[in-house]
Amino acid sequence: MDTPQEFAYLAGIIDGEGSIYIGNFSKNKKTGALYYQTNMEVTNTDESLMKWLTEKFGGRIHKYTEKQTPKNSRKPIYRWIVTSDLLTYLCQQMLPYLIIKKRQCWIMIQMRNTYTKSNYVKGHKGTQPISEYIMKMRKSLFDEMRSLHCRNYNK
Repeated sequence: MDTPQEFAYLAGIIDGEGSIYIGNFSKNKKTGALYYQTNMEVTNTDESLMKWLTEKFGGRIHKYTEKQTPKNSRKPIYRWIVTSDLLTYLCQQMLPYLIIKKRQCWIMIQMRNTYTKSNYVKGHKGTQPISEYIMKMRKSLFDEMRSLHCRNYNK
């Protein structure tokens, strides 16, 4: 069982080494609707930290390939990645402890709340496209998250 101290420690790692991220990488070929990807990640050269994160909280570890690794790097680089319902849960647990990324975490919780079965329009051929309202909400949350990540953003 994860303790409040462990969630506070995770929050510190996310504030310092992590990223809470919403991306839009493609469109649905049939509907043209944007597909949003949500994740949280930590990048670090300490494999023991990555293993601890995975053992304690779940998620997966990805080791950078030779092409992904910067030329001046002396050590292998690892990325711990969390998605889906686990992401929602961890954000909810970390929120009280975050300082730097508190707003990003709140936005992610709102975004993940749009990923419920009730947000899909039911049709005669199974699940149909997401409602326009939910897509507008996702776009708004994506834009706000992006503004928080951009260093030269002027609102």
